[in-house]
Amino acid sequence: MSDPMLREKKFLKPVLHILEEKSHDRNSIVRQMAVRGLGNLVYGAPEKLKKHKKFLMVILIRALSDPFSSEVIGESMKAVAKVLKELKEKDIGSSFRDLTQEIRTYFDNEDDALRLWSFVLFGILARLTKRKWKGYFAEQVRQSWVTLLLHLQDPNPRVSVECRATFHLCVPFLGLKRLQTAVNEHLDGTAELKPEELQVDICRHLAKENAELLENLYKSTIMYFFSRWEEIRAVAVKLAGSWHYPGTHRQAAYEMAEPGPSSDVTLQFLKKDPSPSVQLVATEVLNDICPGRVLGE
Repeated sequence: MSDPMLREKKFLKPVLHILEEKSHDRNSIVRQMAVRGLGNLVYGAPEKLKKHKKFLMVILIRALSDPFSSEVIGESMKAVAKVLKELKEKDIGSSFRDLTQEIRTYFDNEDDALRLWSFVLFGILARLTKRKWKGYFAEQVRQSWVTLLLHLQDPNPRVSVECRATFHLCVPFLGLKRLQTAVNEHLDGTAELKPEELQVDICRHLAKENAELLENLYKSTIMYFFSRWEEIRAVAVKLAGSWHYPGTHRQAAYEMAEPGPSSDVTLQFLKKDPSPSVQLVATEVLNDICPGRVLGE
């Protein structure tokens, strides 16, 4: 696919047709190689990329939901990343919506590589988004930002690094200047991240700037109490503990929330978590919430 011959129309069209056909092959390795070849068009005929962008995006987005092979999905993510880096927001067209939604489905995937590339792609979309899709992407960020916040402490260090970069790019889409300034103080540069301080700062600023988003944080965090990863469960418990830090106006957010199990009740349940580290964090948070009270009452 990097051969200069591809720049000739008589060669390029037949090759693209073959790769499109092979992207449906029954053999997953053939599908994977077809997707890789389509992504490598950026090397062989970069000037032809925009002409065939719709053709490429349709095939690659379909491959993102391959039902039988995580290798095909991962290859498609890498190919999409190559293609997007050569395009502008206006070039992506209606594929932007489908692509964004498909990427988000992999944020909590058990495959480390798929999580990593989903964060990479979401970050690329954040860089690309300027005007046409800004409102839509901002809504996607609002639905995803708590997931990104938690995966700053992903069990896989490489995934955590990519998530940090993407979270930094996405915070401006929340439209809260003071919150953005506070987050920048934590994420600018290469200094070691102090997650608990970041969480407390975020809760404090949301209490002052946007109670609705604070409610969103509350509901989303509780969902992660049941994550498959003990590290993420522990992070979610610590984030819930940030609610009780002075100045976060936790009670006001509680009153806004729809009826359901409170974090206090669920934290009691997590004291019996299979993971000793989660048990310890849950106990510490409950001790902070209810000092002097006998836990379990």
